[in-house]
Amino acid sequence: MQSIKNSTKFGRGLAVVMQKNIDSIESEMSIAINKLIKIKRMYQFIPECQTNFVYSKPRPNSSMDILGLEGRIVKIGDSVMVAGGLKYGSSKHVASAVLEIARKFPYVRSALNIRYDNKIIQNAIARGFRVSSYNRCFEPHKGKKKEGMTISWGIRYAIEEVKIPPDIIYHKGDIGKEPMIIIFGRTPNQVLAKLAKIIR
Repeated sequence: MQSIKNSTKFGRGLAVVMQKNIDSIESEMSIAINKLIKIKRMYQFIPECQTNFVYSKPRPNSSMDILGLEGRIVKIGDSVMVAGGLKYGSSKHVASAVLEIARKFPYVRSALNIRYDNKIIQNAIARGFRVSSYNRCFEPHKGKKKEGMTISWGIRYAIEEVKIPPDIIYHKGDIGKEPMIIIFGRTPNQVLAKLAKIIR
């Protein structure tokens, strides 16, 4: 992924650098991202911090085992575009969420973050999805000082007492921190299927 010469585009997005010998994880992610940016009104669900979409190798040990976008999925007016290329280790926050949930549920390997909206949460519950949450106000002060630690702590808190992995984990933010929803799945396609149902 070091040469811009070997690049492709996700729909109307920016050029995304690809490996010559693309692996199956990257192939699935590329297809899923193309589907994501074509979802009607998707721009309405992009948070201020933008969106990342990740997919990990089986049983990830670190963020270097998790494929994500070097940039983000961004809102441009009433459309959605992809900025940056796919690269292992490029995501911090969403990758941290997958890394933490995979410690308990190793078959959960993909995740996507979207803007928090209580209507989305209520819709998810009404459709039978498993929803969990955490309150960032209860996070240990020490963890707030380290980038990425909040996500790890929050996911760990949200799944501590569950025996089946949540489809969705959300928080309502904190001082200077944007509320967020993260959708989880075994694969990027499963994440997209859940997304499509809860934003209808």
